[in-house]
Amino acid sequence: MNKDHTNELDPTTPITEQGSHWWILLDQGHATPADKQAFSEWIERGPERIEAFLQAARLTKALKSKKLRWPDTPVETLLREAKQSPADIVSLFSTHSPQVSSETPRSRRKPPLMFAIAATVLVVIACTWAFLSGPQRYATAIGEQRSVVLADGSVVMLNTSSNIEVKLEKTRRTIKLMAGEALFQVAHDKARPFDVIAGNTTIRAVGTQFNVDRRSATTTVTVVEGKVSVDSSSQNPEGKTPDMPNSVTLSAGEGVTVSPRVKPHAAAANVATATAWTQRRLVFEHRPLGEVAEEFNRYNRHEIRIESRELRNQEVTGVFQANDPDSFLDFVAKIPGVKIEQQADATKVVSN
Repeated sequence: MNKDHTNELDPTTPITEQGSHWWILLDQGHATPADKQAFSEWIERGPERIEAFLQAARLTKALKSKKLRWPDTPVETLLREAKQSPADIVSLFSTHSPQVSSETPRSRRKPPLMFAIAATVLVVIACTWAFLSGPQRYATAIGEQRSVVLADGSVVMLNTSSNIEVKLEKTRRTIKLMAGEALFQVAHDKARPFDVIAGNTTIRAVGTQFNVDRRSATTTVTVVEGKVSVDSSSQNPEGKTPDMPNSVTLSAGEGVTVSPRVKPHAAAANVATATAWTQRRLVFEHRPLGEVAEEFNRYNRHEIRIESRELRNQEVTGVFQANDPDSFLDFVAKIPGVKIEQQADATKVVSN
C-alpha cells in the first residue's frame, strides 16, 4: 500500500520547486488517490502552476510520444475543458502508478479528445494564455515567494509583497513591476527586447539575469549575468537638458540605485547579497536598525516597531532568515539597555 505524500509539500517554497515535487511523485508511480486529488487542487490554482509542472516534466513522457493525437480544437475550448477536468492532467502523468497498471487495457484508454486536451493544455497554456487574456498579473502576499514561467521561456521569481503585470507581444516583452522585488531570468530573443518598467525607470535586456527592487522612493537594479540598460530619463531634475539622459549600462556584478533628482551611475554590487532573498535570507552590512526592522516587516505579518530614534539609527551587521523574526529580536535583545514588549495585536515594540 502506497503512503500518502499530501503533507510533504511545503507551500512556502517557490512554485518551480512545488512543480518538481509533483512531477517526481507522479512520474515514479508512488502517488496515491489522495496525492492525485491534492495535485488536482494544486494545479487548479493558476496557470503558473501548470507552467512550473511543464518545466519540471521537460515535455517528456506523453508529450514526446509519436502516438499523441493533437485535435483541431480551438484553444479556448481546450483551456475551458481542461480547467473543468484537471484530473485528466493527473492521469496523463501517472501511467506508472499501481492503480493505473492494475486496470484492464480497455479501462486505461482515454477518450481521444480528453487525452489530447490533457496533453495539449500543458503546451498551449504557456504559449497562448497571455494572448487570450491580455496582460497577465501575478502577485505575492506577505511572506510569500513564487516563480512564474512566462510564455517566452523567461522565468520571474517574485519576492514577498510583490506585483507584476506581464504583456508579451510580437515585437516586445513588457513587464511592469508595480510593487516589490523580482529576479528576472530572460530568455534570449533578439527580435523582442525585454523591458521591465518600475515607476519611471525602464530596464531593458535581451538575454540576461538581473534583480529589480522597487521601493517607495528608489529602484535598485543588480545584474547577475549579461548586460542591461537602465533608463530613468523621465526623472530628470528640472533644467536638465535633453542631451544628458539619465541612462546607464550595467554588466554582470554591477548595480545602480535610481532616485529622483540624482543622476544614476553604475557601481560594483554584491550580487550574493542582492539575491539572498531567493533563499529567504536577509543580509545586512552596517544597516540602521530601523531599516532592518522594516525589512523584516515586509516578510512577516506581525510588526516589529522600534520607537527610539537613537536605536533606529544604530547600525548592525548580520544574516537572518526572513521568516524568523524572533532570531532578529534575540539579536536586538543583546544590545545593552534594550527592552522588547509584545502588544495585544502581536506587535513587538523595541525600546531602550
